[in-house]
Amino acid sequence: MKTLIYFASFILAISIGNAQSSSNSKVSISYSNDEPGEKNYKVNISISNTDDIYSLNASFPSAKTEKLKRFLKDHLDTKMTKNGTMSTWNYVTKGEMGYTIKLKKGKLNVLLNKEHISVDLVENLIDMFSDLKDIVKE
Repeated sequence: MKTLIYFASFILAISIGNAQSSSNSKVSISYSNDEPGEKNYKVNISISNTDDIYSLNASFPSAKTEKLKRFLKDHLDTKMTKNGTMSTWNYVTKGEMGYTIKLKKGKLNVLLNKEHISVDLVENLIDMFSDLKDIVKE
């Protein structure tokens, strides 16, 4: 099972790297740990990366939500807003939505509009989200 997890992580890393040069790339990865004596978990990550839009949808163990929230707060410059159980980060530039990140218990949704944010910011955010799998597995 660990081999499957490492293989899926490797494929995700390659896909994210290649997605930046591709006009339309979609990746969907699911992995879990059900080995005896180890903590069980299940993670699903779906990524779509086009010339204009990058989106990521993830589901993961609810217990990892607070850890992921701390990670996002540490790595995002925008202010977090709270609406019930959902935490949201919105980046607006020149009156246009640059990105929206929504986190609620066991779920993460990311939408980057590449037309409204700099190439450097897009690359930094995509690099940051490539660490997602490690955060929700630990």
